[in-house]
Amino acid sequence: MASDLPEATRKYFRKRFDHFDRDGIQRVDTKFLPKLIRICGGIPLEADIDELKMIADPGGRGSFDFNDFCKSLMRSFQNSIFPESVVEAFRDLDPEYKGFIPQYELRYLLTTLGDALSVEEINEFTEELKVNLDMEGNVVYSDLVFKMTPEILR
Repeated sequence: MASDLPEATRKYFRKRFDHFDRDGIQRVDTKFLPKLIRICGGIPLEADIDELKMIADPGGRGSFDFNDFCKSLMRSFQNSIFPESVVEAFRDLDPEYKGFIPQYELRYLLTTLGDALSVEEINEFTEELKVNLDMEGNVVYSDLVFKMTPEILR
């Protein structure tokens, strides 16, 4: 699986994998899989984590190698929502196509729909957002989506 990836992409993933291979044994503890996938640009839902762990560690050893990690990572990318889709969803919330939505509306949506964020998570998220607000405190959604999109998916 890893050999099927373009060289630059494989190196990008390998560097991150190696960072978690603290013992230098070419294996990473399964508990680090969700974090490693996110660092590499995947956006797995909590509901998908168990499946991704089964792909990365089919033998149940409690660790995974680079090749199985790549299989799991590619699976997480299959389930990812790409930036264009997110911007399009924000446009649906912006009937006048102004390019922004009120921050209170974003907070409401993120705490009530789908994998809803907790109050603590939304406070942390909106604290990060401050750089993406216009002069009136509205969320400029194209900037937000760009900031949230992992570098490898841009």
